Amino acid sequence: MDVVTMLFMSLVAAAAAAGFLAFEWLTLRNRVLLFWSAGFAVIVLGSSLSLLRATSFLVGVWFANGLLVVAHLLFLFGVARFTGRRVAPLWWALLLPWAGLLLLPAGLDPTPVYAIVNSALVAGVSLRAAHGLLSRAGAPFAERTAASDGFGFIFAVHGAFYAAKTLLVPLPGAFVSIVGFKGVLIQVSLVEGIVVEVLLALAMAAAVRRRREEAMAALAERDALTGLYNRRAFTSRANAALGAMAARPRPGALLLLDIDRFKTVNDSFGHATGDRLLVVLAEVLAETLAEAPEAGLAREAIPARLGGDEFVILGPGLDEAAVRDLGAAIGARMARDSRRHLPAGATVSIGAALFTGGSAKLDTALEALTALADAALYEAKHQGRNRLQVRRSVPPAPERGSGHRQPDTAPSPLSSGKGCCA
Repeated sequence: MDVVTMLFMSLVAAAAAAGFLAFEWLTLRNRVLLFWSAGFAVIVLGSSLSLLRATSFLVGVWFANGLLVVAHLLFLFGVARFTGRRVAPLWWALLLPWAGLLLLPAGLDPTPVYAIVNSALVAGVSLRAAHGLLSRAGAPFAERTAASDGFGFIFAVHGAFYAAKTLLVPLPGAFVSIVGFKGVLIQVSLVEGIVVEVLLALAMAAAVRRRREEAMAALAERDALTGLYNRRAFTSRANAALGAMAARPRPGALLLLDIDRFKTVNDSFGHATGDRLLVVLAEVLAETLAEAPEAGLAREAIPARLGGDEFVILGPGLDEAAVRDLGAAIGARMARDSRRHLPAGATVSIGAALFTGGSAKLDTALEALTALADAALYEAKHQGRNRLQVRRSVPPAPERGSGHRQPDTAPSPLSSGKGCCA
């Protein structure tokens, strides 16, 4: 295949990639796709201008090959936006060495110098993009997926290829004439470029689509008001966690919480105030779990809003003492933080069901544990609200009405405040 045909194929592939990513942007509305589409559009322009290298060295060689570096910089900044990892604007200074090539003496053969500088710049930018997608160091890349890893791998291979080109330029026959497209590596680069253009475009779109799908799936699991898990997500995750705990003896607890006199708050102050209290309680749960002294609790605990003002926490590893400490911390923080919206603040009541892992039946015990915690919550309400009531199950976790319960433990007041609407 002659060089002009390969160059034309590269141009067509880049144009198709630019158009494909622009169309994907119309569907997904993710701005990173515009960065990448612009990168391929720049390659199209550069490939078109390359056809003029026999008549204009400045336009067909220097400017056209410089556009290849610009395209990769656009790819890099698109990757930075995609990953949320900052890339310094100083990377654009890589164009200065390319501009410096215009100062080469007129009688010097430009082929090796241009080949080395161009290959080194493209390699550096590509490898930096690969690092942004694949590195586990520094700030976490929360939306990292197999699709984004594949995307990063393509950049890594592409960068390694150009790094190897940088070292192979001096070999006889590798780069004969940059003007006449003569040299083994020039032809190999054209083939590699066609393949990479197609793969990158597909990988870019796949990575963005995968992120969007995961974001939509995550939204389906979340309560719209508080951002906690909803009932369906809690049921699924709690059953899985209980199933995992069935393998070894380990304490655990399921806590049901609700805001005291919540209906009165809504009736007296309006539903907007009630909604703000729900958000405050969700924040209190997240912050208290994050600060809990129990190792791994913030990672393993499953907080959720079941509906209305009813919240739940499944806490693997929580024994009675830890439950009481956690309940006291939640109650005190809620009484304090809710004063932003109610002068007297708001209190919560908590019912907790304690259990022990190591039973094969634990993976089917969620309904029974919820009923036990609900009974404890009823007791907390009946005994004056603003308190924690604990009940214990005897392993295996009890079925409803089975009678396998130890006596209730004494209720614990949660905060010194009386709360709203007493």
